Amino acid sequence: MLKTVLRVLIALIVLTLVGVVGLYFYNLNRTYYNKEDEIGNSTGNIYNGGLFCEQDNNIYFSNDYDSKKLYVMNSSLKNIKKVSDDKAAYINVDENYLYYVRINDAKDTTKKSLMELNNNGIYRINQNGTHLKAITGNPGAYLLLKGNNLYYQKYDADTGLNIYSNKIDASLERLIVKEAVVPAGEINNALFYVGNAADHNISSLSLASYVPHTIYEGSFLYPIFMGNYVYYIDISDKNKIYRMALDGSDLTKLVNKKCSTYNITNSGTYLYYLIDDNKNNSIHRLNLQTMVDEFLQAGNFKQINVTDNYVFFKDLDNTNTYFLEADGSNVISTFDTLLPKK
Repeated sequence: MLKTVLRVLIALIVLTLVGVVGLYFYNLNRTYYNKEDEIGNSTGNIYNGGLFCEQDNNIYFSNDYDSKKLYVMNSSLKNIKKVSDDKAAYINVDENYLYYVRINDAKDTTKKSLMELNNNGIYRINQNGTHLKAITGNPGAYLLLKGNNLYYQKYDADTGLNIYSNKIDASLERLIVKEAVVPAGEINNALFYVGNAADHNISSLSLASYVPHTIYEGSFLYPIFMGNYVYYIDISDKNKIYRMALDGSDLTKLVNKKCSTYNITNSGTYLYYLIDDNKNNSIHRLNLQTMVDEFLQAGNFKQINVTDNYVFFKDLDNTNTYFLEADGSNVISTFDTLLPKK
């Protein structure tokens, strides 16, 4: 009787262990999918390198003070921790994963080509830094997540730089635009982008038929669709910033200075921009409700990124990263003040 009981117990233990191991490997290889309206990062951030990205009260970022490695902190800019030793840009995040462009070119350039697959590519990783998965091993840029689809520039030695789409499980890569355009967002199952070869129009690509269609003719750069407006830099007017209604009416010049880049806070209250005229280089912000323009700081800067409560930007030579409240105080601090003292 005792031997029978022991055999039953051993069999149950073995079955339990097999089940636990099987469940572990099932979850290990399983992809968790998103709702169709999931957005990995804002268009404005992606234009500016996608260096900061917020989800569920966490901000994931490329840490300039540690060789651009992938880090996380809470939305109050505390509890800063490293996620991965990968140098990351164009960061996107959903409820389960981080997606980013790996830019590890500088790790060992004396022994390896800059185009080596293990140094470049687009990757997915769990938010705790585990289970790295390659979306593509080719060099890429301007990664954008919408729903369960990824859109990105990818370099191929035979075809050059083009736009591809892929599933978040890397199961269906597809060449969708044969031009090195920058994705401006996916709206109503259409991908918007600006041409950079034959024209600078804003076009849309139906993701059902993959037929392109010109939406707005002009000299557009970095269009952002927000609310009832399209914001953009006008190349034909010396890179000044405009906005227009979605139907093309109500055209308004917002910034009458040559600008290198801009971004808009998530609330839609402020437009932050960089003057780049070699005379008055500086960062400003424009209140889009009152149209009051505010000088913030003189200098040569780049890459304005926004989260719900903060704006981040960098020195042109990467010396410092700065931050300030997105819709509040204009006091600017350097990011290294947040880091633990060594």
